[in-house]
Amino acid sequence: MKKYITILILVVLFSTRSTAENLKAYFTYCTFNIPDSGPYIETYLSVVGSSATYAKTANNTYQSKIEVTLIFKQGEEIKKFKKYNLSSPEIKDSLSERSNFMDQQRITLPNGKYEFEVSIKDLNSTEAPFKSTQILSIDYPNDKVSISDIELIESLKKTTSKSVLTKSGYDIVPYTSDFYPEDFEKIAFYTEIYNANKVIGENEAFLISYHIETFENKKMIGSYRSFARETAKPVNILLKSFAIESLPSGNYNLVVEARNKQNELLAEKKIFFQRSNPKSTPLLVSEDYLNTFVDNLTAKELSENIKSIEPISTTVEINYAENQLKGKDEAMMKQYFYNFWLARNDLDPETEWKNYQELVKTSNKLFTTGIKKGYTTDRGRIYLKYGKPNTRTVINSEPSSYPYEIWHYHKVKGFSNKRFVFYSRDLVTNDYPLLHSDMPGHIYNAQWKVQLHKRTNQPRDMNEENNDGHYGGRADDYFKNPR
Repeated sequence: MKKYITILILVVLFSTRSTAENLKAYFTYCTFNIPDSGPYIETYLSVVGSSATYAKTANNTYQSKIEVTLIFKQGEEIKKFKKYNLSSPEIKDSLSERSNFMDQQRITLPNGKYEFEVSIKDLNSTEAPFKSTQILSIDYPNDKVSISDIELIESLKKTTSKSVLTKSGYDIVPYTSDFYPEDFEKIAFYTEIYNANKVIGENEAFLISYHIETFENKKMIGSYRSFARETAKPVNILLKSFAIESLPSGNYNLVVEARNKQNELLAEKKIFFQRSNPKSTPLLVSEDYLNTFVDNLTAKELSENIKSIEPISTTVEINYAENQLKGKDEAMMKQYFYNFWLARNDLDPETEWKNYQELVKTSNKLFTTGIKKGYTTDRGRIYLKYGKPNTRTVINSEPSSYPYEIWHYHKVKGFSNKRFVFYSRDLVTNDYPLLHSDMPGHIYNAQWKVQLHKRTNQPRDMNEENNDGHYGGRADDYFKNPR
């Protein structure tokens, strides 16, 4: 969470001014560690060339100069200080295209908590400098497994000659934003794992797993998960990427974990990012449905199964199934059906479906009519949505009422003592429409008792809500006192 707040505040601060007269820049940082030497911070600054002010040089070219000040304080004491100028590429004249330019710094900094002040000023402009102060915590213990910050990558290539961009044999150009627009096809990242050899044992096997989760509820997303088997070293490197063409718009965390052979979590690191991808739907996130439980389903079976899950579907899922899957190919139906259960149980979607399928079978056995399958009836839908009621009162032959049932749930979806009244107006079929419920989101019918007794008693008042006194009528008692 802290890393996300830091990046977001800095990027928003440095992005608010976008005209040519005001500097627009993106700044972020990562911390790393060198075992037996100590930690350091790596800062990344990307300047939008068109927003900088250019001045004429002694070479009759034009160039921008940015002054950057980095201050690390503990209390009133300045522990580290760095001030330097960043120059843009030179251009021939004031009308030439101005490309973006960037800078990266590495500063050693011991473990501890610091007040980190950043100041960025366009030296050719009269505008005041951008300033931001953040709390920076550095903690890389010598006796525990730890993970560096996660560096997002814009591009990389194998190193031919070492530079400040060089890490682990690659020249890594950092991505200085946490926003991934629609045209980005992947998210690439770099991180380091420390002291695995001390904790697990030299050259012992361990696992580095990485995945994408939703920022709001920390739920793992579809097939955006993978792992790397490693042997323990002082520093283990993870340089990976995820293809995100199908990742829907939203807020996410990229998560890296180190685990031992017993699958115990040794260390974890997260970084926030935001994705904009209007063309992608969250209902088809995972494409890994091949060779799963959906693979052998026929188009007819898929259609029937997709209809059967409507009672537990969201409005978005219902609309998608009705409008997008109708008449579509089997592959899309399989992908949708697999993702539906993956969203509900990302560890074992097949078992989740099989458990629900048993409820569908029970619903069909109990509530099927001559023209409707049980899961399409009102009783079937409530049964699938909320499960078996705690009490089910079935009244088939009360003198003045239609046949009816009252279902009672002690606890359901965060509510207590909720009831459903079903009745059969045709007196013949097994179809019992829902007449009334005190459960939010369902029919609330203040005149349910009147309508239940219309079989022999027509109401005199259109607004009448209670016509008690019928011989043998106990619906009100069953409703208030379920048993």
